[in-house]
Amino acid sequence: MIHNSFIMLVEWIGISFDITIAITGIAISTGLLVWYNLWKVPSVVKVSNATDDDSNSNSTIARQGFSMKKIPSDLDVIVIGSGISGLSVAAILSKEGKKVLVLEQHDVAGGNMHTFVEKGFEFDTGLHYIGGNIGCVKSPLRRQMDYITNGNVQWSAMSDDYDVAIVCQPDGGTEKSERFPINKKWRSVLIPQLKKSFPKEHAAIDKHFDLVKQVEKWLPVYIAIHKLLPQWLGRRLMMSSRLDLFTKTTSSVLDSLTTNVKLKGVLTYMYGDFGEIPDRGAFVIHCLLWLHYHGGAYYPVGGPAVIAQSIIPVIERAGGKVLVRAPVSEIVINNNNTATGVIVKGETIMAKIIVSTVGVPLTYTELVPKKHQSVLLTDTVQKVLSNPKVASNVSLMSMFVGIEGNATELKLPNQNYWVFPSWDHNANWKKYVSEKNSVSLPAVFISFSSVKDSTYATRYPNKQVALVIAPSIFEDVQEYKSHRVKHRGKEYEALKAKYKSTLLNILIREFPQIKNKITFMDLGTAVTNDYYLGTHRGAVYGLSHTPERFEASMTMNNFTTPKTRIKNLYLSGQDVACCGITGALLGGYYTAGQISTSALIHTASMMI
Repeated sequence: MIHNSFIMLVEWIGISFDITIAITGIAISTGLLVWYNLWKVPSVVKVSNATDDDSNSNSTIARQGFSMKKIPSDLDVIVIGSGISGLSVAAILSKEGKKVLVLEQHDVAGGNMHTFVEKGFEFDTGLHYIGGNIGCVKSPLRRQMDYITNGNVQWSAMSDDYDVAIVCQPDGGTEKSERFPINKKWRSVLIPQLKKSFPKEHAAIDKHFDLVKQVEKWLPVYIAIHKLLPQWLGRRLMMSSRLDLFTKTTSSVLDSLTTNVKLKGVLTYMYGDFGEIPDRGAFVIHCLLWLHYHGGAYYPVGGPAVIAQSIIPVIERAGGKVLVRAPVSEIVINNNNTATGVIVKGETIMAKIIVSTVGVPLTYTELVPKKHQSVLLTDTVQKVLSNPKVASNVSLMSMFVGIEGNATELKLPNQNYWVFPSWDHNANWKKYVSEKNSVSLPAVFISFSSVKDSTYATRYPNKQVALVIAPSIFEDVQEYKSHRVKHRGKEYEALKAKYKSTLLNILIREFPQIKNKITFMDLGTAVTNDYYLGTHRGAVYGLSHTPERFEASMTMNNFTTPKTRIKNLYLSGQDVACCGITGALLGGYYTAGQISTSALIHTASMMI
């Protein structure tokens, strides 16, 4: 059956006989390698399941400060960054008997999964909701997460209408707004609702979701082309009409289906989840987002911080460590262009393998010593990284709002609200970037994590938190980056006050009942992201998610693949796969599989 499916795939794509032979050879070689390693797998440390006490050790396990006395001896791997990608690489390799040290520049591990408490309110920072049918214990995403957390993280389902897309004119009230609930049930609810709202667009609606399913069908081939096959073969395969959708922008595809601006605006309402307006964004990522939430949206029980707190014991049981306040200033590379360690606070720490999860630009231009950068930063790579359609296009500002009261009495929804000034997302964006420090925000995301987390009311009685997010242009706040945090000056505070006022007005317009219940409010910008999350130019999504970025990834060896041109230096994170918690997690699995064949074998079944 496998043989027949393979021949059908080859015939469908329409490739020539010589390429068929090449793919067959690769498939046979890979099969033999897997068969060999199944019988000759390196010794594996059996890591027992974590106990409830392990996962409930609060934040102390994620706040172990750096000192040289805490560094384990004879390290196998050093991981730079403790987001989901870094922790997943470390946990997977720990289960293969590797001793791993994870180094985090912030004062708490977890990256975008970390939470913080201010004035009695607990706020999340990056994980606001997740799909992938993670509520189902048999789904690939759930199995991936359970593997690295030893099954210690549970998930609360959000409402079936997990998102609401809203257009409201800046001066209009909610009674003048247009609202489209986004339901997880496509066939029985969402598509009929769309057809009712757009009676003349039935064919376009059907075609859109057919194309989403088509991308899902061919995605394994696309991933194989990008991550597994030789460059020359990948380029040839991408010429197939069957993979044409993977090279287009969202706008180019939707423009071929309809001229209805409102319908296109509803279908692309979640472009903020990957930071690319339809004119720039890759259609494949647009499709993956629709597929990701097809089974609904979820939130971790106990808040996102429980994920890091559940992973760290897995690393420690194998002799590893996760240390914070440990900024890596340099990757140590010898004269043979081999990575041998890192420098933290003037101290050199050695290991056999170094993994950087902080992104391609930061790794290549700041952590790798200048005399070795030419190995990575070839003229072609530098040209690609400077391409506006590959470099990060947008950051985010986040406003944290503390509210007194009961969620039920305040009628706070277990949904996310996406609010726009019009359904033309491209026009909204162009207006926003046309003036410095503009408050004509093209999109605003509103979420109540205190409602999503079933334990929040117990942990913080009569406390509610809202998170209000909007785009932030790094250049608008770049001049304040060098200033000390919380002391960036009056001009910066005035700018933040202007953003706060705009975001607060939108929040109150949607939820007027909380107006007199707000007791805390603060806002972070792109430079805040750089300070607390270690991002580059505030780029919370890494490199841009455009066709040009993915084309560069395929045509340039070692550009965003885990293995770099520096021996024993690996990449992981969003730049290796794609954005978000799920994308970074997938990047962690990719990297671990590249480092350890046994890890690849033990985790391969979780990827499908």
